[in-house]
Amino acid sequence: MLTQRRKDYTMKTLDKILTIICYILTIAPFLILGAYSADSADRLIADDNVGLELILMGGFIFLALFFMLIHIIIHEGGHLIMGLATGWKYLSFRIGSIALVKREGKLQWKKTTVVGTGGQCLMIPPECEPTECPFFLYLLGGGLFNIVTGGIAFGIGMLTGGVAQIILNIFAIMGIGTGLANLFPAKIGGTMNDGYQIFIEFPRNKESKKYNYLLLSANAILTEAESTKEMPEKIRNTILNADYSNLSDTGCANLYCYKASILQDEGRYEECREVYQRIADSPDVLQIFRNEAKCELMYYEIMGECNAERIDALYDKKQAEYIKATALYPSRKRLMYAYHLIYKNDKAKADEEYRALLKTAKSHPIKADGAIELREAERVTKLYENIRNNAEA
Repeated sequence: MLTQRRKDYTMKTLDKILTIICYILTIAPFLILGAYSADSADRLIADDNVGLELILMGGFIFLALFFMLIHIIIHEGGHLIMGLATGWKYLSFRIGSIALVKREGKLQWKKTTVVGTGGQCLMIPPECEPTECPFFLYLLGGGLFNIVTGGIAFGIGMLTGGVAQIILNIFAIMGIGTGLANLFPAKIGGTMNDGYQIFIEFPRNKESKKYNYLLLSANAILTEAESTKEMPEKIRNTILNADYSNLSDTGCANLYCYKASILQDEGRYEECREVYQRIADSPDVLQIFRNEAKCELMYYEIMGECNAERIDALYDKKQAEYIKATALYPSRKRLMYAYHLIYKNDKAKADEEYRALLKTAKSHPIKADGAIELREAERVTKLYENIRNNAEA
């Protein structure tokens, strides 16, 4: 027992050190960019015109921000290419809120966001044992492509000189910086980056690899399905019966939320509420999962006792900000539909949220998410009608 505690303490200490170094690596490109932009502007403006130098510096920084967007695309493209090369299949490619999803054999444009990410390339795992899934190159590809393209730009810049070299060097700074920050193993905000999963988490914890395999497999199925009931029984039962003792593991907590979705889809609402209550009460789980849990607990309170004090306590300022940030989630529109219809008794606002739900369900990349929430909204409507009928009786 003591040995395990020492191991846990050592791992937490190592994580803190790695995170500090990764933050330095994340900030360093911007510091280098600032110094390089100032020096380049000074060299290009011969007559010491400070105003013109500042304008030129601003232009270089604006260019760096544009290159940052390009490197997000390159990063996700790296995941895609290396994934395809190792047996993975294409599912979706998202930059910002725009996603290109493969559904029913066709590419379709959809919209969603994932808090804290600028892009995401989701793929379908190859047929293999979950603990043997070839994650290495798939995860490595993003940061690797940033570093390689940055290095190529730097090399070309050395051959060109002048303004072209400055532009290429700025591209290189952003690319190499982005790649290193992603591949140096660290937990940023508690979330494992690619490097941490590749070099630390997956080699020492095969359960974590299993969680992520199941997540990606389930996500691929639900992208085309109308219900979680369409999942293969083996995957569905594995998700329902998995060991969720370590909710500090991002994959474990994420899969636990998938379990809640299955329970909700089956009408096992009390069990679903218990899942979210456990997430909300867990001190080690990431804040984003607690925020999701609070949304669902708020919903179940509305659909149950509808205690104003408990609802208002859940719907505080920070939670309101999170709800706004995740407005493209069908579940969020279903929540606000229930909130305005049943709790606030504001039919006009509720109808507005319902129309938004219809739109969001259609545009969301995961078909099952939209279908499940539309069915759940019907339950909200029926509860509202029962309340009205009882009040009129």
